[in-house]
Amino acid sequence: MPEGLRIDRDLSGHVERKAENLWVETNSDVRYTDIGSDDEKIILDEMVHENWRRVVERRFRHHNPWLHKVITDRGRRLFLDVVPAKAGGRFLDVGSGWGQIALPLSRYGTVYCLDVTLGRLNILQEIARQEKAGLNYVCGNFMTFPFDREQFDLVIFNGALEWISLGAPDLGIREAQERALRKTREILSPGGVVYIGIENSLGLKYLFGAPDDHTGLRWFSFLTEADANVQYGREVGKGSLRAKTWSLEEYHSMVRGAGLDLVETYGCFPDYKIIRQIIPILGLNEMIMDGREFPLEHSGSDGSPLAFADNLGPLYRVLAQNGVAHVFCPSYGIVARRPV
Repeated sequence: MPEGLRIDRDLSGHVERKAENLWVETNSDVRYTDIGSDDEKIILDEMVHENWRRVVERRFRHHNPWLHKVITDRGRRLFLDVVPAKAGGRFLDVGSGWGQIALPLSRYGTVYCLDVTLGRLNILQEIARQEKAGLNYVCGNFMTFPFDREQFDLVIFNGALEWISLGAPDLGIREAQERALRKTREILSPGGVVYIGIENSLGLKYLFGAPDDHTGLRWFSFLTEADANVQYGREVGKGSLRAKTWSLEEYHSMVRGAGLDLVETYGCFPDYKIIRQIIPILGLNEMIMDGREFPLEHSGSDGSPLAFADNLGPLYRVLAQNGVAHVFCPSYGIVARRPV
């Protein structure tokens, strides 16, 4: 059995061990929830007395069908088929949410679920109890939680890296993401792997006018961070932009800049949230030329159909003829490794 979570000895005073499998960062004040803290308490109470799947069905299937799909769709975890997870290893799931990744991953090793709110981790703990899955829970901010070095064999950012600057409000978004990747390298064991599931700012659907997944703004994802901040302020008018995605080469540059070696990058269709096809980008153009068809893409902000979705296939084929279709995937799954 692997040893428990290791905390940086010099900063151990910032972490309280609340239970055998629960660690809480005492000085973290970051908050993020997709349903609200009051609803989390209500849902947890319902789950204690009822099967968690029935609660999710009743709560979200009709009132928030996109969230329901993201929680329950098996495509959410399809990327695990291509990630080289070490058998019996130690895995960190950043932004573990409803456990869509942590639960299946627990069959292969010891999983630590990191989330910024204790309410969400309480829900996940109840789900894991019902699923008879052994998980560990870390409540805190990835940017500041004092993990000791070289202890994880796999770190997962599935829909989390774009939001990571919530935990570093004094930094720019890309600066925070770069710092998060450098920290990831530090906490990975030599040869350890990081997986990043994230949207492509140059995704063809965004160039056609699909709304940005995180802000709902159109003609937005491909802007520079400075221009995106201006547009966000102009159209939203409150708060500040805290989520931003990038293009393929920008992601690769960030990964290499963190001292990580790229292993493979996959195109995720229709997106990384509910994968139906996950294809190595180096073979994507050839597959399209050979007649590969992709599932219709949708709005990543709410799952609604796109009026122009039927037009994307012919354009992908033209881009493939020019050898650049992989640059315009809707989402990427990026696998990188810490050098041995």
